[in-house]
Amino acid sequence: MKKIKQAYKIAKKELRECYEKHGIVAGRHHFSDYWGRDGFFASLGAIEIGDVDVVKKMVELFYAHQNSKGLIPYRLMNGPVTLAKYLGKDTKKFEHPRPTYRLREVFQEVFDGTTLAIVILSELGLKGHKITNGRLEQTKKAFSYLEKKEKHGLLWDGIMAEWNDTANKFGNLLYTNIIYWRALDRFNLLLKKLKRKDKSLVDKQKNVGQAIKNRLWNGEHFADWNDYKRHDYFYPFGNFLAIAWGFTTKKESDSIIKFADKVKIRFTLETNYPKYPFWRVDLFQHLIGMGDYQNMSTLWWQPVTAYIVALNKLGKKKEAIKQLELMSEQVLEHKGIYECYDRQGKPMNRLMYKSEHPFAWSSGLFIWAVKSL
Repeated sequence: MKKIKQAYKIAKKELRECYEKHGIVAGRHHFSDYWGRDGFFASLGAIEIGDVDVVKKMVELFYAHQNSKGLIPYRLMNGPVTLAKYLGKDTKKFEHPRPTYRLREVFQEVFDGTTLAIVILSELGLKGHKITNGRLEQTKKAFSYLEKKEKHGLLWDGIMAEWNDTANKFGNLLYTNIIYWRALDRFNLLLKKLKRKDKSLVDKQKNVGQAIKNRLWNGEHFADWNDYKRHDYFYPFGNFLAIAWGFTTKKESDSIIKFADKVKIRFTLETNYPKYPFWRVDLFQHLIGMGDYQNMSTLWWQPVTAYIVALNKLGKKKEAIKQLELMSEQVLEHKGIYECYDRQGKPMNRLMYKSEHPFAWSSGLFIWAVKSL
């Protein structure tokens, strides 16, 4: 456990390096904005180490910018998007963070800022922190908005509107909808605790859960997405979140965990399996030499941290510790937790792109994984 403890200490330090006035920024260079998915997943780790005040600020920031329709932003920008910024150079900053609700500010709306904000608000409330009536009503308004964005009983994403935002996939995505289910699950538990149970939201959770199984379960694991047909790529992060969050049956969990052996690589697991074809990756990514940013190419912390929590959920503590030791060796070898790595396990370092470090999402999820044990 010595290596794990050393890596855990690094993770705490680097997560805290991403704390700012209004919450948790994704990183300190090209990802210096308040990204909802980065900051809220990082909040799972921040809550575990008692840094609740910064998590509260993050939630307040995003809820304060809910728009008239009920959508909570997926990012609040600290400064304009420039080439210099993505090369890690200092750029002009806004006086106040500016919300963005649509991909690249002009395309489809992005949902996970809304759903993850609800998850973390609910986590705070379930841990005894006061949640105002105003925030409860805002959350119900958010769910009313999300319901209008459903097809086949699930949220319907536009192209590149999820974490894997370089892949041309759309429709009912596993990533989006397992978080949607989790948001309903945690908020319903919060309402029950506050003796304000809402039957319509309880029914909505059941219906979303059943729709995920109907649309995405393929007999071995949950498929990556379903547009006009089911696409049976294995998406580890979403599948392991489903186990970690208590969504799956034992039979489903065992099947998913068994399938995971096919995608283990070095300290982590592949982002997806098999590889998406060339045409499914955003053309811009290919043009700048970053067509392998995700897509069973670069290595990430998201799949393996969710895998650890899933293993522990199933009582497989020995397997979880063995995997955590591999992860800790990676942290100690490179003296930090980076955003992503090449196939040899080295932090990405190219002319046009360098792996973000520190990186809140990775550090926060590493803490979450260790604390699950």
